[in-house]
Amino acid sequence: MKKHLPFLFGFLILAIFASCTSTMSLSGLEDSYEGMEIYTAKVPDRSFRELNFIEVRSGWPMDANRLMDRLVKRAKDEGADGLINVRLTSLERSFTISGTAVKFEDSIPKETGAVLNP
Repeated sequence: MKKHLPFLFGFLILAIFASCTSTMSLSGLEDSYEGMEIYTAKVPDRSFRELNFIEVRSGWPMDANRLMDRLVKRAKDEGADGLINVRLTSLERSFTISGTAVKFEDSIPKETGAVLNP
């Protein structure tokens, strides 16, 4: 039994660390990316309308810039001109980048009567 104890201990440590999840803010992307306004940690200082929550998933290997390209493309396809609360999450060997697609007040036609966030 004593000779199996190091293997059991090693397996326990491996099992604990293999299921870790982490969420990171992409603070280096704050401002603009491919013509899309990006907000990771703060809220825009102008009025906007939320369009949709968007997330893009990928397996390993995938870098944050390629995921961000896909997120921005999906947001543009929905008619957004900004993304707020952008987050990158990793779980084992998969990555998810997510954010809320928004349309800013100055780019919404006035006759729509849309409800805007102050």
